[in-house]
Amino acid sequence: MTDAAARLRQTPVGARFKLLYGSGGMIDGITAGSLTYFLLFYLTTVCGLSGTAAGTTLLVGLLIDAVADPLIGLISDNTRSKWGRRYPYLLYGSVPLALLFGLLFSIPSWLSGTGLLLYAGLIAMLLRLCLSVFMLPHVAVGAEVTDDYVERSSIVSYRICFNMLGTFLAIGLGLGVFMAGTDGLLQRDAYVPFGWVCAALIAASGLTAAFATKTVLPRLHAPAPGIGATIPRFARELGEMFRNRSFVVLFVAVAAFFVAQGAAGALALYLNRYFWNLSTEAVQLVLVGATLGPFVGAPLTALLARIFEKKTLAIANFLAFVVTQAWPPLAHMAGVLDPADSLVVPILLFNAVCSGAALVGVAISGQSMMADATDEHEHRFGVRREALFFSGLTLAVKAASGVGGFIAGVALDVIQFPTAAAAKGGELSLAPELIRNLGLVAGPLPATITLIAPLALLGYTLSRQRHMAILSDLAKRPAAAAVEAKA
Repeated sequence: MTDAAARLRQTPVGARFKLLYGSGGMIDGITAGSLTYFLLFYLTTVCGLSGTAAGTTLLVGLLIDAVADPLIGLISDNTRSKWGRRYPYLLYGSVPLALLFGLLFSIPSWLSGTGLLLYAGLIAMLLRLCLSVFMLPHVAVGAEVTDDYVERSSIVSYRICFNMLGTFLAIGLGLGVFMAGTDGLLQRDAYVPFGWVCAALIAASGLTAAFATKTVLPRLHAPAPGIGATIPRFARELGEMFRNRSFVVLFVAVAAFFVAQGAAGALALYLNRYFWNLSTEAVQLVLVGATLGPFVGAPLTALLARIFEKKTLAIANFLAFVVTQAWPPLAHMAGVLDPADSLVVPILLFNAVCSGAALVGVAISGQSMMADATDEHEHRFGVRREALFFSGLTLAVKAASGVGGFIAGVALDVIQFPTAAAAKGGELSLAPELIRNLGLVAGPLPATITLIAPLALLGYTLSRQRHMAILSDLAKRPAAAAVEAKA
């Protein structure tokens, strides 16, 4: 760490950098949105896999990828090049990711059975690995480009807004363009152009974010002195990471949340199409509503972050998310909210906007809290590990999302959802009990699991005041070390 870099990190980065850097968040939004909302439906209802087979295949790939994430983060933290630790991964990571995305939604129609399982599982796993190679260094740049407590939240809010824009584009291109119409979701050929258009957007976003990172290289931290990312060092630093209370608390909260949302997201199309009996256009409107929420939630969170602790904001947003997720299905089951009512779509849309606003509040607060935890880690252990820390969060997200997706796939088989009839484009006549069970799995159950997250955050103790004290002490260490060296 040089004095010049430290001084630069005390100055604002500017809106231009935030916009260009934040655009990289579209990659995560497009990828996560597409895999969450479309992939299980595509593999089961369109390609013909059973829910359990599809869920198991995706779970295994996610778990392998999740375990690899900390190693990817450590490698990035220790990379030594003329372009620093992060820029090479951003520059070269997005194009392979884009190609794999296109291939995932272009499964040959002649593949079936084991061949289909292997193709989908392998491509999905490689896709997620490439996503980590890009996103972990990308997120780490946002954490280390400034030392300012509030500025970090601002940078995260830009990235999250682009993330949600990516989700918006994925849903809009899918349901509004390529899969539009009554049977559009069931047309296999519609998924191929969807995949490749999204792939082009992924590549463009990644290269833009790489350009932005190149402009701030003088601000970024250099790798700590030492040997490369050997297995013993990897194991030691993983141990240090899980000895950090702040990280462990955030890890548990994120894992609980994404187990719940992995199941809810994978079942979203089924819920809106068959529980609420919405048209494809109405499904698009409701799903897009969640992506509009951040345009309310992001500026509101940025404003409130100047007044309240990040922990307080995160807990409040988690609780708001629980409410928005649980009440609509329960209201329908209680006979209060009738799918035939003309107000049901506006109500679900408004609820989705509120849910999206709460979600972005959680994301901004949580990622900014993790950035602060990396300062605490340096204070305790003497090294900065932004990418390793965020890889730990990514591990929780992916492993938990895989479990949630697996739960969703098994649930479809357990409640005997007639996916075969749906794949043929036939009209489905669902028993009331099946409809009720679908609503419970996709609404109240995930909301109940989500409650674990705010309860876990009660153990987070890194306040604004403590963080300022940590930064003050870190700033004094180079001078103290110089004096000690002279002595």
